[in-house]
Amino acid sequence: MLKRRTGIRFITKALDNLTSYRYSLVILLLLSTSSISIGALESSNKSSGRFSSNTYTRTCTNLAMSASDSDGRAYDTAGSEKNNMLDIGFIGCGVIASSIAKGLMMQNDISIGSISVSRRSESKSSELKQLFPDAVTVCDDNQHILDNADLIFVCVLPQQMESVVGALQFDKDRHILVSLSSTSKLMDLVNASCLSLERNQVYRMICLPAVATCEATCLLVPKVPGNSDGKRLRDLFDALGGCVECKDEDIMNKMMVTTAMMGPIYGIMRNNREWLVKQGVPAGDASYFVARQYMSMVKDAQVDARENPMRFDELIEEQTPGGLNEQALRNLKLQGVFDMCDNAMDAVLDRLEGRSDGSLNRK
Repeated sequence: MLKRRTGIRFITKALDNLTSYRYSLVILLLLSTSSISIGALESSNKSSGRFSSNTYTRTCTNLAMSASDSDGRAYDTAGSEKNNMLDIGFIGCGVIASSIAKGLMMQNDISIGSISVSRRSESKSSELKQLFPDAVTVCDDNQHILDNADLIFVCVLPQQMESVVGALQFDKDRHILVSLSSTSKLMDLVNASCLSLERNQVYRMICLPAVATCEATCLLVPKVPGNSDGKRLRDLFDALGGCVECKDEDIMNKMMVTTAMMGPIYGIMRNNREWLVKQGVPAGDASYFVARQYMSMVKDAQVDARENPMRFDELIEEQTPGGLNEQALRNLKLQGVFDMCDNAMDAVLDRLEGRSDGSLNRK
């Protein structure tokens, strides 16, 4: 179902060994065959604070994929034709759709032929077109996106999902549908699209905006099949930063609850910054230090976390008895902070499963 093409990994490996001077040289050479600009490359990475060798490597690889010979054929290690690449479409182009598209163009594991996106939101679609002019097509008609693509990401509001999907003509022999709506149901998507769950044509997925830099983990339901098409999908999602495949929607909903903790985590970080500012710390220093501290904690926490489910417990046990960290943790428990977190997560799950609107009464 999904089209295949051998990747150009040897380019990546070669670029990994180049000096910064050579990075610039390769970029300039590749830019001579592409309309993408250095300014676009810089702007695509300013938000993440990167313009590193890894960025050059990914960008050179993708530019090399789009470079053409005199006959108009796209290059790769096997000389495959451009129409053997994976063509991807996005119905709706907000923050998540834009982030996934950027991540797909940054990764090197799966060859991307084209990306077709809805014009709305126009600021996002225009940015993608500017960053990747040879790969991205902006469409005013959603059906044109389906006509151009094999893998379709639907990124619209939950209340719009069924009407938007139902208005489209999916090809049962070509298309795979992935919904990014938090509350959509697989069977509703099947009924609206006329695609088949048994043939592994319909999925739900949740991810955070860090997929733009291939640093987020996707949640997916159902599990992908063990055939070659399934492997290709798995490789695609893994390339965005990793993937956890859920056996059913019940597990998916429960795991989605933790993604709703992104806002509270940012709220805690802001609170930390504001507390420091009140103590006389310059706001810039406070913000930078808090962000870097949390990043270092998370990096430590994720080491072997999948193979060792007790990783967090071990880190807590490492806190010095009677020390500042152990005392702060104990004080938060006594104040009922973790009980409040449980209540907030229960409320999110209630909303996802339709038992309430997710609101809690103020105590």
